[in-house]
Amino acid sequence: MLASAAVHRPNRNRFLIVVAIAPWLLVACQPPSDDMMASSEETGEPPGDDTECPGYPLPAVGSGTCEVTTPGTAGTLLRGTVLGPDGILRGGEVLVRSDGRIACVDCDCSDADGFAGVTEINCGDAVISPALINPHDHITFANNAPIGEGVDRYEHRHDWRKGDNGHEQLDYDGGASGDEILGAELRFIMGGATAAASAGGENGLLRNLDSSGKLEGLTSPVASSDTFPLDDADGQQLDQGCNYGGEPTTAGSITGAAYLPHIAEGINAAAANEFTCSSSRGPNNLMGPQTALIHGVALRPADYAEMTQAGAMLVWSPRSNIVLYGNTAPVTAMDALGLPISLGTDWVSSGSMNMLRELACADQLNRDYFDAHFGDRELWAMATSNAARATGAGSLLGSLEAGFVGDIAVFKSSGGAQDYRAVIDANVDDVVLVLRGGVPLYGDDALLASDGVDGAACETFDVCGVAKRACVAQDTGGAATLAQIRGAIENSYPLFFCGVPDEEPSCVPSRPGAYSGVAQGDGDGDGVADGDDDCPTVFNPVRDFEDAQGDHDSDGAGDVCDPCPLDANDGCAT
Repeated sequence: MLASAAVHRPNRNRFLIVVAIAPWLLVACQPPSDDMMASSEETGEPPGDDTECPGYPLPAVGSGTCEVTTPGTAGTLLRGTVLGPDGILRGGEVLVRSDGRIACVDCDCSDADGFAGVTEINCGDAVISPALINPHDHITFANNAPIGEGVDRYEHRHDWRKGDNGHEQLDYDGGASGDEILGAELRFIMGGATAAASAGGENGLLRNLDSSGKLEGLTSPVASSDTFPLDDADGQQLDQGCNYGGEPTTAGSITGAAYLPHIAEGINAAAANEFTCSSSRGPNNLMGPQTALIHGVALRPADYAEMTQAGAMLVWSPRSNIVLYGNTAPVTAMDALGLPISLGTDWVSSGSMNMLRELACADQLNRDYFDAHFGDRELWAMATSNAARATGAGSLLGSLEAGFVGDIAVFKSSGGAQDYRAVIDANVDDVVLVLRGGVPLYGDDALLASDGVDGAACETFDVCGVAKRACVAQDTGGAATLAQIRGAIENSYPLFFCGVPDEEPSCVPSRPGAYSGVAQGDGDGDGVADGDDDCPTVFNPVRDFEDAQGDHDSDGAGDVCDPCPLDANDGCAT
């Protein structure tokens, strides 16, 4: 059996010596082992085992992607390519007991408790993954349509919220009905997710991790999503000082559950000042191991180094950042300093309609603008184990491990997309099965209708030419139906698309007069000519609060491509 492992495994191919920046800032490291270095250098991602189990490859599936080989009455056994916590099991097994908990992840689970009477499902070369988790969405705005290329490029979130500083205010409505919210929850489920910190939600379907009573049986503390930790909902923008509203969130009010504050959303000095006022340099230090800071576009190396030291992490929403500000969080530099990163959709207006589309944006940026800094496994972890940790559910969700909850998604392996890439490249028709606590929510029609799967009562519909079922009425106890919630959500935007969604917010960084994507002589599309660029292969535009590209340690290498952004001597380089 695979040994259990910590939810977050830092990028071990990037190491830091101890650097004293200020009394409040220390960053530590460990030297790499030889085999660790070899694996990292060859794959560009943290090392992981790749095991071929006896009997691999599995027998071909008769029809479809997965089929029941032995109907049972208690629990489910899935066989396929298992994306486990320590690597890949080819021809591996995942056993989910009848109580919804994972009992075994191994090449052979026949001796595990709970095996007797299970329904056995062969998925051939399909990929068995933890279900995706969305650590940030505003689901009560699900009744809006997306803004496409955007109506403006802003410097601060209050500019689009309030129409401040000469900008055009976005037109949006936060009054989604219960059926529209359930429709948005089904959107996420169709993309392989079972849980979200969505600042709202309804009973049934998605686990709403920050809404009390809507965790769908999960025994986890309710996360706290904090949209205005500085009490600045009225639109205050301060370049310095912390005289925002009179009731800011204080460190003492954070109870220990996951805390998700919006901080530094923008590219101007006012956005950067928000972190100062929420850190050890301000009156209310909100950084701690329970904190997953949302957005962080305006952060600087000393900021995310402090976050790393405090045990905090980032929730990255690249699509929304790009279409609103033309820029996003400096995630390559954050990663170099060991800051864990998760991935969230933000909202349908400027973000992604499901987690697969947010992964597609992150993957595009990584390929075209970040010099392939992140490996496939790292991108996948942003939507699974790191997202679970961000929402305080890291001991229950986000990993296929014995004792964890059986929230699982199975993805078709096709067109050369295998392993982690099968998840990253997937569309809704490639999602073969979604289980929440071992219970089906969505999947292929024939599979869910099979004996022993408990999906025969789920509602059928066509998804991109593939017969699917969604278990809406079954999971909501008849309070809603597929037709009902689909009709509601599609008043504003379709439930799903079979390719790139219509009017999807742009994931190409652009700001009028500054830059508009990769161009001749500007290979990273940041508006700085390659010959003058301190990071010519990694997107690094000059932000409004900076006079030049960020180079915190003044060593000539920009922060976003510097293996040691806080060390001019690069003593931490491997």
